[in-house]
Amino acid sequence: MSTTKRLAVVVIGLALVAGLAVTGCARKTTKTAGGGASGLQRIQFDFDKYNIKSEYEGILKSNANWLQSNKKTNVVIEGNCDERGTAEYNIALGDRRAKSAKSYLTNLGVDVSRISTISYGKERPIAACHDESCWSQNRRDEFVAK
Repeated sequence: MSTTKRLAVVVIGLALVAGLAVTGCARKTTKTAGGGASGLQRIQFDFDKYNIKSEYEGILKSNANWLQSNKKTNVVIEGNCDERGTAEYNIALGDRRAKSAKSYLTNLGVDVSRISTISYGKERPIAACHDESCWSQNRRDEFVAK
């Protein structure tokens, strides 16, 4: 990661912390595909894992069906992690999570050319407390229609 990107991440992180301190809110929200107008939903992962859990197979099938019904729409799978571990480790883990979901969708018949992946590692949490209740929410893949 370049120095400029690291600085931007630090500034964003400080702004988030300052905002939480002012509002007293332990959770933040983010625009997600889960429950959004696109019909795509997020999936979650266990700690330090990137395998697709059986409980999320139905969601991935639903996402694949939505994509098959919306042939002109592409999707970006955003891999995310909780705050534990180094930035570098979490970028790699988020990448494996996103690629795991991409593989699952392509195995269900979604054209690989319509799917791209990106890893945000631990830089885009949706819950900001420092315990398992938040960490479990942050270990996820988001599906963003483009």
